Formats: sequence, C-alpha cells, structure tokens
Amino acid sequence: MNSEPLKFAQKIVLEAGSILRDALCRKVNCDYKNGDHRDLCTEYDLKIENYLISNIQKQFPAHKFVSEERENNDCLEGLVWIIDPIDGTTNFVSWQKCFSISLALYKDSKPLFGLVYDVMQDDLYLGIAGQGAYLNGKKLKRLGKTELKECILDASLNSIQIFYNKHNIKVFNLAKDIRGHRSCGAASLAICKIALGELHIYISAKLRAWDFAAAGIILNEVGGYYNSIFDDCLDLTGKPTVFMACSSKDIYNEIIQSISGENLLCFCSPPIK
Repeated sequence: MNSEPLKFAQKIVLEAGSILRDALCRKVNCDYKNGDHRDLCTEYDLKIENYLISNIQKQFPAHKFVSEERENNDCLEGLVWIIDPIDGTTNFVSWQKCFSISLALYKDSKPLFGLVYDVMQDDLYLGIAGQGAYLNGKKLKRLGKTELKECILDASLNSIQIFYNKHNIKVFNLAKDIRGHRSCGAASLAICKIALGELHIYISAKLRAWDFAAAGIILNEVGGYYNSIFDDCLDLTGKPTVFMACSSKDIYNEIIQSISGENLLCFCSPPIK
C-alpha cells in the first residue's frame, strides 16, 4: 500500500496525543450526550476530531470520514477514515489515563491500516492489512492457543446488564468457565490487549465502528477474531452492534455456545458494509 497516508496518520495521531496530555494540566469540562450521565463528551473530543479531520482534508481532499462526534452517511465507497478522537472519555475525565485515539483507513469497506494510540502510556499500536501488527515499531507475534479456563474477559457492567435485560443472555455465567474478568473502559485498548495476549475476550452490547475499526485490524493481523453476534454484517457507518473480539475463532465459538446455545450460533465471518 501507499505509505504516504500511513506516515501522515502516525504524525497527526501523535500530535493529537500531545494536545490531550496538555489538556490534562487543567480542568476538563464535560457534557452528557442525550442527557445520559454515563455518556460523556468533552471539548477535547470535538477538538481532536476537528484536528484530525482538518489535517487529513488538507492532505487528502477526496477522502471521506466516519467519526464519533459528527453526523455520518452510509456511503463507504472509496477511501474512508474511521475516527474515534477519544476512546475512553470517562477514563480521560476521571482517571486521566487508559484512553486512546483511534484512526483507521478503509478502501471500499476493506481495511488498509489502523492506529490505536494509548496516549498516557505513549504506546502506538499499528495494524497493516496483510502485513502484520506492531507496537511502537516492534512486530507483534501471532497469538498462541488458549483454553477458555485460561481466559480473561473484558466486559462492562452496563453491557452485562443489557445482555441480560434485552437479550436474556447471562454473560455473568461465564465467570465459572474463565480465569477472570476486568473492564478497562476503552474498547480499542481492550482489543489491542487481546492482540498482546494480556486479555482474551472482549464483549460489548453496543459497540460502534470507530471503537473497533482500527483495533480490529491489529487483532486480525495476529490471528485473533472479532465479529457481530446478532447482525448479518459488521457495520462501519456508526450504527451500534453487539460485538465480541477473541484471541481466536475457536474461543469465539466456544463463548457463543456457552452464553446462548444453538439459537445464536454465527460462526462465519459476516461481510462488512
């Protein structure tokens, strides 16, 4: 692939990270989306999104965008950047760590590359479709085989509640089958941790494209697997999807059987639209 967009993307993501680190030297004000106190948006979500998009538009004026803080359309033809300016806004506001900038480039809905930048750790994850995944320039190894009893699951309390109340799926019953449970509060970082072998399963009841578009490329390049549990395809336009990422397709299938039985089996990779 042409290295110019990738080099440019790495440059502006690192620059955007510097803006966020500087922001934490002063008070960060936040608003609630749709009045939901669990769904935060700060001035920096908008500032970083505008920074990334304006720079890309200057360099590549014909490219399109799907991003968290803007109204998106359903046209994914051509070159499309999928952006999460701050993944883990609650962590950004409350912890001042464990948040990321996520940026991916797709062509006609097919992945080219994805970047996930752990801002406070200064860790830059990169996945290039068909060419491997990297952390700070060092190539990541392919994931080895893991048994379910050795797995660490990342899922939020909110998602666990939605699975039970809306879908009658008892995710909490997995507690007896796995080694443990954590929740880091940033989907892209959780998926990257699967690629590192630090986590093995990530489940969300309402994930959107900007949360997984970059990290999914990284995970795929080390032999991991991710998919929509209910939908016929993984949507890249920003519509919410019930999502699971695992260290292998075998683990994915085993989890599906464990939590839902035969009625939800969806072992084949869906198309991405």
